[in-house]
Amino acid sequence: MADRLLELEVFVRVAERGNLSQVAREIGLSQPSVSRILNDLEARIGARLLARTSRKVVATEAGQVYLDQIRPLLAELGAAADTAAGNEELRGQLRVELSVTFAMRALIPRLPSLLAEHPNLSIELMMDDRRRSLVEEGADVAIRLGLLDNSSLMARKVGQTPRLLVAAPDYIARHGLPASPADLAHHQVIFGPSDSSGSTLQGQIGPGAGFVLPESPRIRVSSSAGVTACVVAGLGVAFGSGWMFDTELNDGRLLRLLPEFPLPSIPIHALFPAGRQPSKRARGFADWLSKSLNSA
Repeated sequence: MADRLLELEVFVRVAERGNLSQVAREIGLSQPSVSRILNDLEARIGARLLARTSRKVVATEAGQVYLDQIRPLLAELGAAADTAAGNEELRGQLRVELSVTFAMRALIPRLPSLLAEHPNLSIELMMDDRRRSLVEEGADVAIRLGLLDNSSLMARKVGQTPRLLVAAPDYIARHGLPASPADLAHHQVIFGPSDSSGSTLQGQIGPGAGFVLPESPRIRVSSSAGVTACVVAGLGVAFGSGWMFDTELNDGRLLRLLPEFPLPSIPIHALFPAGRQPSKRARGFADWLSKSLNSA
């Protein structure tokens, strides 16, 4: 039975990751051993489950059907074992996909408490300001800020953060302090990775907010850290979360603008791959993050 469970776990991981070498490293086996396990599984099932190319491994039509059926079964087996043992500890490897700035400023400072509470848990942080595919990248959970795209992924709101408008003192000295949201029409606005257009950012701020933004910004940055660097350099005003600018606001490098015109908060969600029950590690991480963010 143990060999059968290992077969299923290897198959699921390879189908999700699309990479034999990556799965071999994750579970501590050699690549030939992983290939042999998959060959034995296909021989026992009597069907070709995976198609191997020079670049990637993908599930066949039969393999996708099999994958959809066994993923929830494996999750239930793991949950049942933990329940029977009365074990609330999180263990094993958890792969978390999230933006660079949120990881560095909001998550990593909180991680010592999580790892101290769960000494057998290991975490891989997949830090990237691009929104990647959970399944293709093999992540167990992703942390997303802002409005969610239409998606089949399972989502759970774990918190929210204030949205602020900021600028550097040098910029304000040169361009003046905006007295109302409409004054932003005459300012340089720095667009970040989620601000594809002025209308998009306007929609995120909220209807009727009165903020008039340019459709074509002079500066567009592909990372949140880059937005912070640009606004500190006095290149314009920028919108962002409280944690994105908190260090610079505290040390005086940035000023908060128009605080009398509060903006809608930015929601924070944990996303899980569709089609299967989230692992105990992923659910426990989301629980912990929600408590940590909301107790701050």
